[in-house]
Amino acid sequence: MNEKHHDSLKQYLNDMIGLERDIANAVKIQTEDERLLAFGELKAVLDQIVHNGEARLEVLKRISEEEGGALGAAVKEGITAITGTLAGIYGKMREHPVSRMVRDDIVALEVASVSYGMLLTLGLSIGHRECVVIAEQGIEQLPGLIVELTDLLPTIVGAELSGDAPLVNPAAVQIAQASIRAAWKNS
Repeated sequence: MNEKHHDSLKQYLNDMIGLERDIANAVKIQTEDERLLAFGELKAVLDQIVHNGEARLEVLKRISEEEGGALGAAVKEGITAITGTLAGIYGKMREHPVSRMVRDDIVALEVASVSYGMLLTLGLSIGHRECVVIAEQGIEQLPGLIVELTDLLPTIVGAELSGDAPLVNPAAVQIAQASIRAAWKNS
């Protein structure tokens, strides 16, 4: 393998390791939040995010070790900025409504999905079969979780708002869900 390609591979792997680690750790903390009891389906989705992320993380670490990557090495600035922001957000999560936590999870999973697209392209380009397989796994698993969280979000927002005062439009949650579903379906 070309030295520059090998360096790119190690860099991409470190990016994914940092990203997956930060997401799994943050979401694991969320699963312990007692406020989730009010949103039964949400805990199951968050548990799946942690389970899938930790499984992919182990594979990424193994590939990195096989390629001579230094685990724990600094990840790229872009990913560091994203995961640093996520860590700050998640560190204060108990101060925020559940709806904001879910929104931030959606954003984090979108970043991971895009990053797996990059890893897939790299793996295909340099003929690294293991990277292709793990990237395809991330690409297959993440969109469904993003859609599930996006679908739950109006219910969570509605519940939080109705806890403060009666909703002016009691059908708001269903209307918002229908609009969001239609937008995803038509895209």
